[in-house]
Amino acid sequence: MRAQPSRGARARLLSVAVVTLSGGGVVACSDTLSEEERARLVAMELRPESLPASPTNRYADDPAAAELGRRLFFDTGMSADGKVACVSCHDPEQGFSDPRPVSLGVEDRPGGRHSMPVTAAALHPYLFWDGRVDSAWAQPLQAIEGEAEQDFTRVEVGRFIATSHRAEYEAVFGALPEMGTWPERARPGLPAWDDMPAPQQVDVERVFANVGKAIEAYERRLLCADTRFDQWARGEVTLTEQEEAGAVSFVQGGCIRCHSGPSFSDGEFHDLGITDGVADTGRPGGITRLLADPFNGAGVYSDDPDAGEARLIAAAGESPVAGAFRTASLRGVAQRRFFGHAGHEETLRGFITDVYRRRGRGRGDDGG
Repeated sequence: MRAQPSRGARARLLSVAVVTLSGGGVVACSDTLSEEERARLVAMELRPESLPASPTNRYADDPAAAELGRRLFFDTGMSADGKVACVSCHDPEQGFSDPRPVSLGVEDRPGGRHSMPVTAAALHPYLFWDGRVDSAWAQPLQAIEGEAEQDFTRVEVGRFIATSHRAEYEAVFGALPEMGTWPERARPGLPAWDDMPAPQQVDVERVFANVGKAIEAYERRLLCADTRFDQWARGEVTLTEQEEAGAVSFVQGGCIRCHSGPSFSDGEFHDLGITDGVADTGRPGGITRLLADPFNGAGVYSDDPDAGEARLIAAAGESPVAGAFRTASLRGVAQRRFFGHAGHEETLRGFITDVYRRRGRGRGDDGG
């Protein structure tokens, strides 16, 4: 029978496992995978050609939409101070994550959480740590209008597209509406929005939704595929003894229960004890916001409301736990500086030791 490592050694091995399976560094150990364990890991290979469809976004796989989305992702012009873009909190050099523990928006306004990496976002049914949106096109809309993020209104987005990206936009989505009588700045909750005629509001929101759909088309390419792990799963390379030891710990240590599938995430929500004494409820609040979001998959701006409705029904049927947050994808994790929705740990080993080993057990959750 294999001897069990100490708690400290196990934390080291688990951190090795996470980095190993995302293509990073290793630590020595001599255990090997069983055939069953090996098969479970091989099944987690990410094949871009098998990317799930995005039924609520008919432009999700349109190359022209993706190119427009790429430009918008890096364009700081869609922010109140002209300094913040999607890339500000989703840095390619940091695995499309934030190099700061808590994200900063316009005028350095602090957000409430660490930005979730957008790597492999196309593989997840719900986005944000609390799952308050059900598509990768609805996610950037909340960031753009968030007062602690880009603080740009949907009307300003329309005007910006007309002046800075008109040709690219119209090549994908058709002619922009007439904007001559639009106010300079308006969104729900501001008086100027209430003064706009309903048809004009629809025109504004249609452009706004299309901007999100273009950004999703770009983000669907941010998969962190063809890693050393994927090459191993295809039989192209062999794991070293050290890498195999990390993989054994990843499976036998229980990481695979929640970090499963091609994105190394089950897409579910778990309470890890990070929010003890904090008002952030996580998933319960996320469901409430999702169901009320006019840009959810069942809304008028969805390209397949029936598909969107099915996802909303699934969310409404959950029994969410306060303090539960979505399992983050581990693809690209070796490039990140901070971990968890609170961004309170700077090393994988520290996160594993503090969260999984000290807090996650005994909370009515399996530690995922």
